[in-house]
Amino acid sequence: MKIAITLLLYALAYGWGWRMLRGEGHRRRRLLLGGIMGYGAYLNICGITDTPHLSLGLLYTVLFQPVGRAIIYWLGG
Repeated sequence: MKIAITLLLYALAYGWGWRMLRGEGHRRRRLLLGGIMGYGAYLNICGITDTPHLSLGLLYTVLFQPVGRAIIYWLGG
């Protein structure tokens, strides 16, 4: 029941945001809104169900941290 209510509230917020975005470049902004709302819903549902989820911190750990260490090693640190 929590998941259904959560999805309903996200859908209502998305619909409200969709109507608010007007003007030039609205398609790109609506796509960005959908991506952010979708990721937020994903994180919220993963939190409700206690399942592991992909986060932005994982991107840092996998990609940028080894590159940073290689640069520091290359500089002699």
